[in-house]
Amino acid sequence: MIGERASRTIAAVSERLLLDERIQGDGRLARTYASFVDGKVVIDDDVGGHGELPIAAVDRVMVRYGLPLEAGVTPNGDALALDGDHRLSRLRFHAQVDAEARDYLVWERPQAEPLAVLATHATAALRYLATPSKN
Repeated sequence: MIGERASRTIAAVSERLLLDERIQGDGRLARTYASFVDGKVVIDDDVGGHGELPIAAVDRVMVRYGLPLEAGVTPNGDALALDGDHRLSRLRFHAQVDAEARDYLVWERPQAEPLAVLATHATAALRYLATPSKN
């Protein structure tokens, strides 16, 4: 389970959530953000990617790759409220096997336990799904 040694502070709700930061091949930092506009999750990437996803797509990614968050552990980063029932949050967690803490995305939904996914993994899937096809 994820969260054994995680912070137990309450996350701040924001209008734009940083999902992930990565270093590109040329050394520049690229960030991916999510926001909730008109019932859709909008994914924006510094490198130029932009797209919209239904909440169901975010749910499928998080359910597919997520692990249960330990009871009593709450995300300690910013959070994005979606439609009043769903919430996507950040969690900084330092597992015993990791040299440094890693960022996770936490998915909270009605009548289900919170799920945590490594931020890099979940963001890559969301960015792929949100990128319009060029065919």
